[in-house]
Amino acid sequence: MKRHPHTLPPLLALLMALALNGAHAADDAVQQLESVQVEMVKDPAAMPYARMNELLRQLEAHGQGLFAMRFKVSRKDGKSMEKTKLALVQDEDYRPIVRDAQGWFTLPTLPPEQAKTAELASNMPKGQVALEGRIYLTTPPERLTLAEVRRIVDLGRRLRSEMLPWYLRWMFPQIEGVRVCSSQPAWELQWREAGRGLLALPLSAESKERDPEQAKSTPAAELRPCTVLRGDEPWPDAARLEAPADTTLSVRLLNAR
Repeated sequence: MKRHPHTLPPLLALLMALALNGAHAADDAVQQLESVQVEMVKDPAAMPYARMNELLRQLEAHGQGLFAMRFKVSRKDGKSMEKTKLALVQDEDYRPIVRDAQGWFTLPTLPPEQAKTAELASNMPKGQVALEGRIYLTTPPERLTLAEVRRIVDLGRRLRSEMLPWYLRWMFPQIEGVRVCSSQPAWELQWREAGRGLLALPLSAESKERDPEQAKSTPAAELRPCTVLRGDEPWPDAARLEAPADTTLSVRLLNAR
């Protein structure tokens, strides 16, 4: 029986058709599964991204590289965040947001026109998102001097009272000083004076200060000791912090408890 050179036997054609249909069905199933896994819900309870974006832009413009912002989300119902996904949704595109081991993340700064249509989204139920923002310092402990402390406190005050628009000031609390925390209270300030050589001044732990990186439920025996430098100390700008390797710095806010 003669066949056209491009015509497949009926049985072979049927098998290939079934195979192709099966492949398409498998692809559709995978795509459907993935869309369910990354389904993101824009939550009206979250702050408009344009407002957060403006604060980030202001800090980049006026913060002299001293300050940055970190964010954390939690569920209002107290349930686990283990399977929570976050993304920045902008029109039809979204950028996955990566959280660190403690759940903190940073947000990108967008051009103002893009920020108007951008929103934070998650796979949590609507109304269950609680967003927390925190100012953190870019200065590493080994570079902290009293001059840097005074610069941080002074610029923080001017940002809140002069540089930031009035409607953003509530998002940038008043900074009172720099909190220093470590596993052991072995801190001191060191500086040199003509004729006296190297001077060292031990710093004492402040009993009411808590490391903000430790949960409020942390037992008292496990709390890391902390001290605070406020910039009004009667020692020279050149006084440099000497501290244990695990030391962390954070901003001490005015009237913080």
